[in-house]
Formats: sequence, structure tokens, C-alpha cells
Amino acid sequence: MATSDEVHIGKHDWLFLLQGTNNVSSQYVRSPEAQFLLIHWRLIIAQRERRLRALGIPYKHVLMPEKITIYDHLLDGLHIDWRLSPAYRLLHEDEYYRLFPLRRLNIVKYVRRNLRWRSTLVDLIAPMRQQRDLQDLFHRTDSHLSFAGRLLAYREICRAVGAEPVRDFGERPALYHAGWVGDLGTAFDPPRYEGTMLHALQRDAVRVYASPIVEHRERRGQSGTLHTGAHVIYRNARAADPRRVLLFGDSYANFAPIGLTIMLAETFRELHFVWSTQLDYDHVERVRPDLVLTEMSERFVFRASKDDWNFEQYVRQRYAAELAAGPDDEARP
Repeated sequence: MATSDEVHIGKHDWLFLLQGTNNVSSQYVRSPEAQFLLIHWRLIIAQRERRLRALGIPYKHVLMPEKITIYDHLLDGLHIDWRLSPAYRLLHEDEYYRLFPLRRLNIVKYVRRNLRWRSTLVDLIAPMRQQRDLQDLFHRTDSHLSFAGRLLAYREICRAVGAEPVRDFGERPALYHAGWVGDLGTAFDPPRYEGTMLHALQRDAVRVYASPIVEHRERRGQSGTLHTGAHVIYRNARAADPRRVLLFGDSYANFAPIGLTIMLAETFRELHFVWSTQLDYDHVERVRPDLVLTEMSERFVFRASKDDWNFEQYVRQRYAAELAAGPDDEARP
């Protein structure tokens, strides 16, 4: 059974990730490490925007809030100040510059002078906290967004990039799953289940490419194990927006038929998804998109990035042996 320092059981049986591989709850602190990582990510975002602008490509960065950041009022007997969340501090400069007097550092002066990072960030915290009591924006047994949460995030992204959102997602086929269990619910024995609606959102977008590792694991019924390095492309002849979009994202942008990637694929003429929190500029230049989006969970703010990632090299190193084993190999990754 999960321990209290891993998954917190909140009010009304809401489950919250506290630790895990990224030590989520420990990120809501005042510390020099937190401040330097926030400065680091401001620099990364500013550098991305400047480099992509030089190529004539607009860029937006979507930081997905942690469940704690939005539903802190549903914690039970546990106080975590949501205003110390990495996503909130990244968006609100003065909130954390006031904590540590680093005004003499040239790097801080640079970040303050180059404010394009602020307009590059898509703020989801404010709209989610405004809507949190009107609908469940996260699954109660999962660390990820519900359909309502994905729809809110999708509309905010569309607003930020000047795209007309699809209006009928809520009317597309949906199935109620009474025994659904999320990633946090599976940490318990027995698992903690919840009822949820699963919306089949893919209608007009056609997947025209899936990388070998995607096809390999889908053939083996292991699509849920896909992670960094997965790559898919969708085309949508009926999309009103003619742009080609390149999306680098993580599990919050998962390309399952119920996910955020599919929402964007239903919106734009062409959508490329690469599962990564880092950019591959060589891949950007090959695709030549009209827009680059990066989506990242706020827990990854506590991981530094150099943006020197090579997508093809990573795939060779991580998946070559698995792919070479062939489709009939029964070993699990």
C-alpha cells in the first residue's frame, strides 16, 4: 500500500502526488536552489524564443500545473503554499526575486531586461484556480488532467496562439467508465477507483506517421509505456487553421485519442508530436513548422535543460536493442 509520503489522501478521496521521482512536495519551498532553477528556466525560455524568432517561427511554452497548485484547498491536514509552486513563481517575477537579494548578478539583470519569456509562457494557473470548484479539472485518482482540464488548457493554448478552438469536443462520443483508476490510484492495494467519462476526440485528424517504437509497442499492447522519444504526425485536411505545428511535450500532452495532442491535431492542418521536455533544433529545421509549442509539467522545472538534445540519437540509444529484438520477443521493456 502507498505510504503517506508518496501519495496524499485528501478531502473527498482526492489523491495527490507528494514525492515520486521528482519529489513534488519538496519543490514548494523557499531555497536558493529553487530560485536558481527558476532563473535558469527563464533563460532557457528566452533563448528558445529568440532562436526560434530568428528562424521566423513563433514559440509558446505551456507549463502544466501540479494538482497541488490548483487544488491545495483539498489537502487534508497538510499545508502547502501553492504560491511557492515552480509554475507560479516562474510566472510572477517579483514574488521570488524578493526572497533572495540577487540584484547584483548580471544574469538576473539580463532576465529582467529580456521579458519576452513572460509573453511566451501560457498561464494555466489563474484560469484553473478560477474554475476549480465548478468542475473537476484533474482526475481524482490521477496526477493528470481530466477532460474538463484538458479542454480548459486547450482553449488557453488556442487563445495564446491565435487559433480558433474546436467547439464540439464535448459533443463527441464518450463512454462512462465506472471502474477507471489513475496513476495515483494504482499505488494502493486494492487500487482506488473512480468513475469518469472517456471522450473519443479524434475525428478529422489522420495519423500519417508513427515512429518505430510507437508502432512496436502498440503492436504489443504496450502503448501506455511509451515515453520520451515517441514521435507521431497527424494531418487534418478539414482543419480551418492551415499551420504546421511542432509540439514537444510530456505525458500531459499524450497522443492517446483522448489527449491534448489530439485536440491540437483536430485544430491545425498538420501536427507533429515529439515526446520530450527539451528541444531538438535540428528537428525543428527539418520540419520547418509555422509554430513551435513546448508543454512541460511544472515538476520538471527542478531539472535543468541545455536544449542540446538530439532526438534521433536518443531514440537509437534507448530503443535500438528493443526494436532489434523483433515483434515476437516477449521481454517487457
